[in-house]
Order: sequence, then structure tokens, then C-alpha cells
Amino acid sequence: MNAHSQILLVSRDRMLLQTRKLILGTYFEVASAGRLSEVGSILSQQAFDLIVLCDTLSNDERRQIADMVRNQTPKPTLLSLLGPGNMSDRPAVGRELSCDGPFQLLKDCADVLGFDLHTGNKQRTFVA
Repeated sequence: MNAHSQILLVSRDRMLLQTRKLILGTYFEVASAGRLSEVGSILSQQAFDLIVLCDTLSNDERRQIADMVRNQTPKPTLLSLLGPGNMSDRPAVGRELSCDGPFQLLKDCADVLGFDLHTGNKQRTFVA
């Protein structure tokens, strides 16, 4: 595994992709895709620890991406962002997160990946 966690951002909104890539890129290796064909191409070349699905994607697009990674080993975590004030009324694809701004996204991605933002290190899990 690489020293840095790998994140793939998927959104139809190019401005959101760029902004989120800049923010998350401070701590993680980040790739982005604006179309399903791009997602397929990127996933065929690289493995990811986390895939962030923007609220601009339809539920069908989210399911298609989930299908693309279903047999990957190790399987990436899927994080579906919900728009501000938007409670999900559709079936969940991966873990859902209410997107309350860029810092919250960074914090939540770090939590999912077991990364401590204060020390800049991956948190270790000890098994007794």
C-alpha cells in the first residue's frame, strides 16, 4: 500500500471536483472523474481506498460505480455525499454523509481512512 491514502472524487460539477481535490489533496493522493466512462478508465489503472460520490450523481450512477468496484480487492469504501439539508430518501450506496462544507468533508474522509489530521499520520489499530 502507498504511504498516502488514495481517494477518487466523482461529480458532474467540475468546480466542486476541483475545489474538493485541492482540499483533500493537502493530505491525500486524489484523482477525480466527471463521467462514468472516466471512472471506469481510472479504476482499471489504479486502486483507491475511498471513493467519494457527489450529490450531483443520480442514484443509478452511484449504483453503477458500486458495481465497478464490487470485486476489487481490497474493496474501497464508498462515501455518498448528501446535499445541504438533503436527507436521503433513496437506497444508500455506501456510507452516506451530509456535506456541511469543505472542512467537514476533509474531517470525515480522514475518519473513514483512519488518518489523524493533527499529526498527519495514519492511526494504528492495535489488536489485543
